Amino acid sequence: MDSKVGIVTGAGGDIGRAVCEELGRRGVAVLAVDLTDELARMGAETVTQSGGTGHAFAADVSTEAGAAAYTDKARELWGEVHFLFNNAGIEGAERPLLSYPVEDWDRVLGVNLRGVFLGIRSVAHLLQHADNPRIVNTASVAGIIGTPMLAAYGASKHAVIGLTKTAAIELAPLGISVNAICPGPVESQMMRRIESGIAPGAGTVAKQAYEKTIPAGRYAALSEVANLAAYLLLDAPSYLSGQAIALDGGLTSS
Repeated sequence: MDSKVGIVTGAGGDIGRAVCEELGRRGVAVLAVDLTDELARMGAETVTQSGGTGHAFAADVSTEAGAAAYTDKARELWGEVHFLFNNAGIEGAERPLLSYPVEDWDRVLGVNLRGVFLGIRSVAHLLQHADNPRIVNTASVAGIIGTPMLAAYGASKHAVIGLTKTAAIELAPLGISVNAICPGPVESQMMRRIESGIAPGAGTVAKQAYEKTIPAGRYAALSEVANLAAYLLLDAPSYLSGQAIALDGGLTSS
């Protein structure tokens, strides 16, 4: 392999595409995984258009069959991988805890937590033979603080941080570093949906309220999230492991 190769799940979403763009800019080959062919192609095309090599693969990351399928595809392409960006995630319903729909709870935990667990378990054997292998999981500041109206999302991201720390300990003997990124609010379609869900018809007002809680006074840019993820996937010291790194404009500093 002439360059780094790896897997990005949730590759068709805003953060997924931003990271695919940054990886492509660095000449990386990426297996872009998402739930549908269309979303997977969006991620793969972003890699290729930025200067890397993108391969699209549709899979449901919340199922064992889906995780096994994208792992088998990576093995077919390269034999091993240098990194896994465990990024697929959904926000679920914006509802009070006491009336939160059970079906939404199960769906969010299935993608956001079970998907991360299955990805780690499935891909680890492809990583352990690579040079300086990395896993980065997408958590959130919602995994550090409380999340009114987003109980399932917050619970899933707290659990991702716990899983990251456990994986860092257990995979250290295999030479695999495992970290999590914890973005605060990001300029993205997900935040537009959350704003509209929290304040129907007044999403702009909800955004302004969120921004007032952030010392930096603004949301993160997608490029800032992508730069952090790419650093952890490609450049960070391998001794950096088990960390949940907040990118939040100072939101969780106090």
